[in-house]
Amino acid sequence: MSLAVIAGLSFAAPLYAYCVGVDPFSSNVAGVVIRHGLQMDIMQPNNNPLHLGLTPIGPDFSKWSYMFGADSQGRDVAARLLYGGRSSLVIAACSTCVCLCFASVLGVCAGYFEGWVDQIVSRFLDILWAIPVYLFAISLSVVTVGHPLSLLGYKVGADSFLIPIVIIGFIYVPYAARPLRAQTLSVNKAEFVIAARGVGASHVRIICREIVPNVMPTLLVMAPLIAALCLLAESALSFLSLGVQAPAASWGTMIQDGEGLLYTRPFVAIAPGIAIVVTVLALNIIGDRLRDFFEMRGARG
Repeated sequence: MSLAVIAGLSFAAPLYAYCVGVDPFSSNVAGVVIRHGLQMDIMQPNNNPLHLGLTPIGPDFSKWSYMFGADSQGRDVAARLLYGGRSSLVIAACSTCVCLCFASVLGVCAGYFEGWVDQIVSRFLDILWAIPVYLFAISLSVVTVGHPLSLLGYKVGADSFLIPIVIIGFIYVPYAARPLRAQTLSVNKAEFVIAARGVGASHVRIICREIVPNVMPTLLVMAPLIAALCLLAESALSFLSLGVQAPAASWGTMIQDGEGLLYTRPFVAIAPGIAIVVTVLALNIIGDRLRDFFEMRGARG
């Protein structure tokens, strides 16, 4: 339920920005806002003895506009939180699809054909597994962000979501491929698979009709868990300025924006942090519920 609420609010971000009349992507350090009937500057003088520097206004839940306060650029934190959620959830969902597609092909082929195919795929997965996830992701991001790619004549710039989607989806392939390989090895020795081979069924038919339906529950259980890992990876890369690029927002970039305001306006960084925690927790709960459902169905069968 909480995941549906977060997703619904995030994808309603343009509606919120339109209703309150804010632009979450443009600097507004000279802007003003009406609070308690008074016109206030969005950037207020600091409370230090010399009153040097400016501090953005804090949260005020009595108004829809700037209800979570402003960041160091005078932008509405609530609007950026919703837009950031949309970016983070889209990248996590697409990365999960990329990861599970590659993992399914590699895991099922390795478990079904065994022999030299299994050896090659397993060694490839072992190499990826041995590389630290975030170090590998950061290395790939540095290369792709610094050098725009050209795919089939289409320029993929540093601000494209395609770059973090492919990178994050690729680095988590071993996490899904290895369980799928193990499940396929088990199903491959089942009597109905042996019977299908005995009547002369082709490899494609056996994989599509016998193997895939039996490994699908494992794939469905892993999907929300992989999505949670992808969300965390996206937030980490964006925090390091290697994922979503400014002025676009994601929960990771918002935490980076709020890093310098932790002592004065901590909610700028706390709000996206809470959103990440709640979303990851919801995805893990969904994964546990799916696992329990398939275990109960298997026990009844």
